[in-house]
Amino acid sequence: MLSNINMPISEELPSTRDCAQMIIDAIAQSGDDYAAMASAFKAPLAKLTKRDDLSALGAPRQGNNVASSLYLYFDGQLSILLFEVPSDRIIPPHDHGIWEAFCTYRGKVRHETMRRIDDESVAGYAELETLGEDILGPGDLTIIAPPADIHSFTALEEGTLGLAIANGSYKHNRHYYQPEKSTYVVKPQVNFR
Repeated sequence: MLSNINMPISEELPSTRDCAQMIIDAIAQSGDDYAAMASAFKAPLAKLTKRDDLSALGAPRQGNNVASSLYLYFDGQLSILLFEVPSDRIIPPHDHGIWEAFCTYRGKVRHETMRRIDDESVAGYAELETLGEDILGPGDLTIIAPPADIHSFTALEEGTLGLAIANGSYKHNRHYYQPEKSTYVVKPQVNFR
């Protein structure tokens, strides 16, 4: 479980605020070019993933899909989150309604990206197309964005932690998919940031 215990912070380590400013600048420069954004996020995320004390820096956050989550940065628009990735279950395919950068901080994650290919005219019915499946190690990142903002993930190692960056609010009611049955359910979320 993540904990935000008091630990000494080295002056040589980059602050989360400095990294957040680099991410804000990258968003402004990249616009909707997610490949450029992913490339620009590599430097600030590399700085964050070098820190061993991130769990000491975060403020508690109620997660939607995970038991333990912290805000590393939040300004009302941009969120940088640290969360524990469960290894005992798969986080089912779900959408966000906005783009999200997903990065592994510690451990390994199996990450799958999908998009809907049906016409969305039948409530409760959905056909998904898998766009990619990756194994993400420390510092590896992917961006999921509408219309391909559906993803699923699971930890491949105990103690795996992830970082998420989101610019804006997640959908209040998100779709959770069961691809093998071509169905989904709508679940209200406890946290939109």
